[in-house]
Amino acid sequence: MEKIPVRKYQVVEEAEIDLVLQCKDSREFFERYLTVFPDTKKGLDSISKIWKRKSEFAKKRPLSIPPKEAGAQSPHEIAALIAAQTKILGEISTHMRENLAVSQHILEELTRQNQILTGHAVQEPPKESLPHAPAVLHPLQEIASKVQSPILVGS
Repeated sequence: MEKIPVRKYQVVEEAEIDLVLQCKDSREFFERYLTVFPDTKKGLDSISKIWKRKSEFAKKRPLSIPPKEAGAQSPHEIAALIAAQTKILGEISTHMRENLAVSQHILEELTRQNQILTGHAVQEPPKESLPHAPAVLHPLQEIASKVQSPILVGS
């Protein structure tokens, strides 16, 4: 008795191959497949077999993106993009400095009005402390820092 040749793979349409190559993971492929082909008679098993053949389809059909557009850009384009980015970041920095100055002015004004309303003078911290001035310790803190007790670890 002669054996009937069995087809190894099912027939896959061009649209299905395009869809497989566009998707990044199987979940996305299944969701998009069911929306693009709502009246398909293929079962979940058949759809998963199409997804498993993705690498085969990718080898047979290279992506339609020309290699120059894939990642290589001319140095002039890169320099123009960097200049535009620098300009935008400079504008953002200027706006943020202005915003900070306005916020500080508002805070100072609110503090002044609070002092007037409450009748209390709030002591402002010194603008700059002397970096070379030694820290003054309380006499008990000096004694405590000199006397070191051994650290005991219990069992």
